[in-house]
Amino acid sequence: MLLSKQLISSALALVMAILVSACASKPFLKIHYQLPSPSQALTGENVSLTIADVRKDNAFLSANAKKSLKNFNNTYSLVVLHDDGSGNLIGAYDLNSLLKEIFKQRLENEGGHVITNPQKTDASLEIQLKEFKLDIVKRKWILRMSYQAGLSKNSGQVAKESVNGSAERLKVMGKSDAEKILGELVTDMVNKLDVAKLFKQI
Repeated sequence: MLLSKQLISSALALVMAILVSACASKPFLKIHYQLPSPSQALTGENVSLTIADVRKDNAFLSANAKKSLKNFNNTYSLVVLHDDGSGNLIGAYDLNSLLKEIFKQRLENEGGHVITNPQKTDASLEIQLKEFKLDIVKRKWILRMSYQAGLSKNSGQVAKESVNGSAERLKVMGKSDAEKILGELVTDMVNKLDVAKLFKQI
């Protein structure tokens, strides 16, 4: 009986080690973006969407964070969660494409229509990414994000809003904790933007 328990314990430990190793070897980070409740605030609005990376330091990981995410290749896997609890795996992206897809989902969730050709729209939304950095300090993941949204129309009028924030989470399970804080902060930061208010200002 004792031998049997030892074998079971050893087998469980081996399975856990394999699972941890498998998770650590993935070269991407999974982000769960939670859409807010749907609305019709942007119904009838056609808008082009661009992402401009104006960060002074375009490295997402700090030196300390790189030690824990050695295999990360700057690829993000996006899962979009809906208000009804359902979720869809959308795809894998680099940072600019990831943010563009997330903001597109947000605009369409409010009834807007994102047009790829800016010449066919009256409004253009530009997201200037100013900071996006993941760090580890005293066994805590710390994520900072900052951007400025600018909505313009052919008339030349521009409405702007700046959004910035940070979050921290105790580093217990390594990569899974990093993905958790990423999803939480990106969701909060994207959903903070009052796009309907920007349209009213122009």
